[in-house]
Amino acid sequence: MRSDQSLAARKRYRFVTLGTLAMAAVLGASAFAAPQQVAGTFTATTANMTPAGVNLRIQIMQWQEADGRAEVVATLAGGADAATPLAKLPTVGYVWPNGSPVGYSVKYAHRASQADGSERITLVTDRRLGSYEFKGWSVASPAAQSDAPYSVIELVIGSSGTGTGTFSLGGEAVLDEAAGTVALNAGAPSLLTNVQRQAAAP
Repeated sequence: MRSDQSLAARKRYRFVTLGTLAMAAVLGASAFAAPQQVAGTFTATTANMTPAGVNLRIQIMQWQEADGRAEVVATLAGGADAATPLAKLPTVGYVWPNGSPVGYSVKYAHRASQADGSERITLVTDRRLGSYEFKGWSVASPAAQSDAPYSVIELVIGSSGTGTGTFSLGGEAVLDEAAGTVALNAGAPSLLTNVQRQAAAP
């Protein structure tokens, strides 16, 4: 009789355990399937470089506060050694090249209103744009190319939702550690065209 009771108890325990695991799997799947909130979506097309005509989709999940941006800028100050610690910082968005199975993690996302009513958006990716490609991306003047292990992207969006843009493939990133900001030098060529802010999904 004791053996039968023990067997019944083990069956009940196994039933409860399997039920608990099944419930955890359902909850986990629900959490995984939950859509991430998107703070802003932008599209752009590469121009005046190789390859030209690559469509980019930029999704920002969160605009960072000053402390988060300052941490990124302090990491970028490490120069060539910045890539590894930069990858460990929180991801606040992604840049997806059209047709690519992988995207670039955005570690710095900042927007600032301009005097003319436009908005300047500055982003930093954990790797150089084009680094996943076999041949990489390049501009006509080798002297203008940045050797930083990350990319700085700048977009200027007007009130109409369209604008211009560029990124650090053809310009130098300027860090201001005291202010916790990053920008591109004034002479950086325009490498992004058809820049548009996409309407939020209903």
